[in-house]
Amino acid sequence: MRKKESMKKSKRKYSLIPLKVILSAIKGEEVALKQVLNHYECYIMMLASKELYDRYGNIYIFVDYELKAELQNKLVAGILKFRIV
Repeated sequence: MRKKESMKKSKRKYSLIPLKVILSAIKGEEVALKQVLNHYECYIMMLASKELYDRYGNIYIFVDYELKAELQNKLVAGILKFRIV
């Protein structure tokens, strides 16, 4: 029984945002919103990155900072729109 419980816990690769932080972010607290943005920073960077190729076939990773800012703004807007029932 103990082995199964420990296996379930070890499958999760990433830590979760604590409920207290989520509830604070919904209320609009700036510190909590920054914690949520920091939690999703890598994912947002991945979404805002693009592969560019030069004429020799070399790959360059380009980060579109305007798209990154837009994704961050959408995340904050979605959090602030969220209502607990």
